[in-house]
Amino acid sequence: MPSFTGTDLRADGRRPHPAPGLVLGLVVVAFVFALGLVVRGRPLAVDTAVTDFLATSFPRAATDLFNALGELPVFGAIGLLGAAICLLRRRPSMAAAFVLGLCAEVATTVVKVAIDRPRPPGGTDVEAFITAATYPSGHVVRVVVVAGLLVAAFAGRRGMARWLSIAAVIAVAVLVGCARIASHEHWPTDVVGGWLLGVAWLAGCLSVEAWLRRRFLRPA
Repeated sequence: MPSFTGTDLRADGRRPHPAPGLVLGLVVVAFVFALGLVVRGRPLAVDTAVTDFLATSFPRAATDLFNALGELPVFGAIGLLGAAICLLRRRPSMAAAFVLGLCAEVATTVVKVAIDRPRPPGGTDVEAFITAATYPSGHVVRVVVVAGLLVAAFAGRRGMARWLSIAAVIAVAVLVGCARIASHEHWPTDVVGGWLLGVAWLAGCLSVEAWLRRRFLRPA
């Protein structure tokens, strides 16, 4: 039987529930769909302007590097490694969060199929299993989810190291987005959709992790 101590309960005596984080995630997902419906036709003026700028100014080496960070094999390997390390450290709830994080690929595909936005002209690096649609950027979703889970699992709960880790995640997510735009694989609004969907999925993963940890595990 699961055991509980006072720290497992809220001030009103009830156990924490994942609903608030999940509701927030659903609200963001709704916004992702709304943005997708707006941009599913021709690109917006900001799409073409930002693409033209980054295509000529973002370094080629950086484009290749940050594109590689969002590849599906890298995402899968880091997610499974994170889950394995958490299991070895007796943190099954966080291991479950990593496994759930890998399912972000399903959410991305669902949105791509629903919106079905054509890719920008000139792109060649397309990972197309079910659809080659461009909205949202799968690379960006992957990076946001797996990098956020790494911070949550291994950067500690407070202090300068955690804030620096969060800043690094934001920087990497921005740079991966820039790389996808510079290589003509995505429009800027695809990247924005990827950031939003990644944050929504990450919020859901962490909400479920917190509920599992408090529901089944005695605090460390």
